[in-house]
Amino acid sequence: MTHRVLFVEPFHGGSHAAFAEGLRAHSRHEIVLLTLPETEWRRRMRLGAQELAPLALALPGQFDALIATDMLDLSGFLALTRRRFAETPVLFYFHENQFTYPRIRGTKLNSWFGAMNYLSALAADRVAFNSAYHREEFLAALRTLDHQPNNWLEARAIDLIEAKSGVLPVGVELHWLDDPAIAAAEPKRQEGDGPLVLWNARWEFDKAPDVFARAVRRLADAGLAFRLALAGDPGPNPHPAMAELGESLAARVVQFGRLPGRSAYGRLLNDADIVVSTARHEFFGVGMVEALHAGCFPIAPAAHNYPALIPESLHGACLWHDEDDLATKLAAAIEGRRPGLAALCESAARYGWDRIAPQWDAAIDGLVGHVP
Repeated sequence: MTHRVLFVEPFHGGSHAAFAEGLRAHSRHEIVLLTLPETEWRRRMRLGAQELAPLALALPGQFDALIATDMLDLSGFLALTRRRFAETPVLFYFHENQFTYPRIRGTKLNSWFGAMNYLSALAADRVAFNSAYHREEFLAALRTLDHQPNNWLEARAIDLIEAKSGVLPVGVELHWLDDPAIAAAEPKRQEGDGPLVLWNARWEFDKAPDVFARAVRRLADAGLAFRLALAGDPGPNPHPAMAELGESLAARVVQFGRLPGRSAYGRLLNDADIVVSTARHEFFGVGMVEALHAGCFPIAPAAHNYPALIPESLHGACLWHDEDDLATKLAAAIEGRRPGLAALCESAARYGWDRIAPQWDAAIDGLVGHVP
């Protein structure tokens, strides 16, 4: 049976947009997107429910279920649309959350955004997280806050959220990376260049590009041969470490800044040998999954969701614990010790839409059949 589902996304950009559009393309259900374009995230969280509610009320036809993501004040949205969606089952999906997302040093948790996530999860019939790591971290954050004085949580409510929550991974488009025009492109390299080390994350503080910069400078000073691709989105507040790295190691840099389109990015992924993350958080890791599928060897933190993305047998070679360990493991990879590439590619394949869409379809079936 096919169900008609309204998917509400107040922050339709980047990985949020890619996921929503991927679900619409790959699900056997009819997914209707109700979105607002990407802009400053705080504005979307504060105003998204108010802006989207009248649009939702004006949509034609009936909906069997509603899916909303973590940028929406779901409790406010449902209050504003109660005459239409009072009996509609709702799944609330966490791409990220406002309790454990890293904050710039010296800034405090904005409790309004945290409360919004908490109440939204409480208001939903089902709650899903993009990784098991994310689910456990969110619930642990709620329980930690619950033990603090003057908090605004109820222990009973946390138990309710836990009981109705599960994991539904993000689907990632992977087949386009196998296009012969992309995968078979001739790499631009010369004898003695060394492997290509790729950075494909944002350049902002939460991805810790300063840690990456220190590591690669250290290995360059030690005389290791490698090239650098400093890709990814600089974002509105790029860390100065990336610009400084681009200048100090300019002779090694083959790419600096965001690429002009998906094909160019795909060619770079297929040309790269090693992908590095120094992230201070990672709830899922779409960029890492894409790089693994393209044949990159990962060097990533032994934390967050990375242990779930990388086969356990390769944790010792791929996952670092501190900056010295990062430099040691990256040096080994540069020198040619990059085992298990086939296993890494298969690990990434678990998140292709051909495997993830059936999980989402089954979850939608269960949501529609849910009896409160």
